[in-house]
Amino acid sequence: MSRNDEGLDGTRHTSVCCFVRDSVELAPTGEGDLSPLRMALKDMFDVAGRVSSFGHPRWRETHEPARAHAPVVAALLAHGATIAGLAKMDQLAYSLIGNAGEGTPPANAFDPECFCGGSSSGSASAVAGGVVDVGIGTDTGGSVRIPAAACGLCSLRPTHGAVSTQGVLPLAPSLDAVGFLARRPEPLARTLRVLAPELGAGVLARVLVPTDLGHAFERLGRTVAAAAGAGVEEVAVRGLVDARTGDLHARIQGREIWAHHADWVTANLAFLAEDVQTRLRRCEALSRDGREAVEADLRARAAYAADVVARLGADSVLVLPVLPRRGPLRAWSSAELAAFRAECFRLTAPSSLSGCPQAVVSMAVGETVRSIGLLGPRGCDHALLELADGARAAAGRA
Repeated sequence: MSRNDEGLDGTRHTSVCCFVRDSVELAPTGEGDLSPLRMALKDMFDVAGRVSSFGHPRWRETHEPARAHAPVVAALLAHGATIAGLAKMDQLAYSLIGNAGEGTPPANAFDPECFCGGSSSGSASAVAGGVVDVGIGTDTGGSVRIPAAACGLCSLRPTHGAVSTQGVLPLAPSLDAVGFLARRPEPLARTLRVLAPELGAGVLARVLVPTDLGHAFERLGRTVAAAAGAGVEEVAVRGLVDARTGDLHARIQGREIWAHHADWVTANLAFLAEDVQTRLRRCEALSRDGREAVEADLRARAAYAADVVARLGADSVLVLPVLPRRGPLRAWSSAELAAFRAECFRLTAPSSLSGCPQAVVSMAVGETVRSIGLLGPRGCDHALLELADGARAAAGRA
């Protein structure tokens, strides 16, 4: 896909369909840690003089251009990055599939029979297709992590709030995070240092390996532990990644979406994809829940987050799957895609609901590539990326 896993072939963007129709390139405004990285920017960040698509032409038609770059965009350019293009995304960032955006869905160069995952589909496509070094996206319920795993990439959803979301269109702010994708962890670490300079290094001394997710996954967890030279503790995690947790996440997200977008959605619902309409109607229904139900969910979230934080302590990483299985396949029916999305939601909920960072690392295991999630304590983002890098190298030597 690219020369020595590093070189870029900038002519491939047309074949992978990763950029929006009116994409622009932004030259760096300075030099620094990100020189000479090329990046794809999900088209929901403010770019001066442009209207973000938010995944649909109707959004463009009903909004005014941004007056200034989002702080994230300005920082990337100031530290030497080139924004090679504005990447396609799913409508309103409200999908995990990668099939409901403007025009042709982005191609998955890693697994052509699959969609790229969403909603940061174009950012992942650009990286997997060798067009850019780093994809910049957002992640509310897995929108960076799912594309990374589906496209054989590495990614980071940082500690919630560590990277500014100012000038980024919101989906559900208490869950929204800016995240990044690359073929290797090292460019992610460089990007994180620029966008979250106050984060410390952190130390991870213990790896929590699930014993109730199958022997193959347990072996992957032990590969991670060996790479870290860390102690291993066997744990059960089913209670963290069950359907009840996924439903809790969906309810909290749905109410926040309606709170921020009710007026626009009410006026423009018919323009959106059918599956997005269905989810937005559920958001409207959730917005009518009584105070008791809303407060019960907020208490449940707080208790769940406290449980995650307590399990991790100050120095542990929990190894979790990100994708339930290979997918999302382009041949699947709407019902199969919806079921896959629900399964993903359960797996991504621990990071989203707790605000803890989660890295995804895709590792060569024999003739295949397997992707896993590494969930760590808040503020240990750099340590997670170091662990991801070590695990990737260790799997390659095995």
